[in-house]
Amino acid sequence: MSPDTSVLLSRETLTYGPAPKRRRPAAVWFLGVATLGVYWVVWFLRANRELARFDERIPGSYRVDTTAFALGWPIGIPQFLALHRMARRIESAQHAAGLPVTCDPATGVLMWVCFGVGVLYLQDELNKVVDRYGAPAGTEVFHYA
Repeated sequence: MSPDTSVLLSRETLTYGPAPKRRRPAAVWFLGVATLGVYWVVWFLRANRELARFDERIPGSYRVDTTAFALGWPIGIPQFLALHRMARRIESAQHAAGLPVTCDPATGVLMWVCFGVGVLYLQDELNKVVDRYGAPAGTEVFHYA
């Protein structure tokens, strides 16, 4: 019996959800630049919706955060709070996948603010969850934690 199987069998309640989609971070960044940021809003919505479906225990409303992300750019603060909450969702997804938590919300926001590459960091961290299972997007997978 593999270590992963023994972890699943030892839990009283098994939780599961559809695996998120794997995206190339550079492609997400380039499409965002090419569309003057419009694709980043689409990416933000899709990635957060996938995280919410992957594990329903992850708190927060991705719709509210997407609205703050899309409309908060003149002020800045709502957008950064939405990015921070997305990074926390990725942290929760990494934990649910049984991975060491490597996503740091502050790093994601700072990379977005200072270098404009926060999308690369966040998508790379989300891809770790996808790679953990190796399943196509939408395939039902079990959570390890």
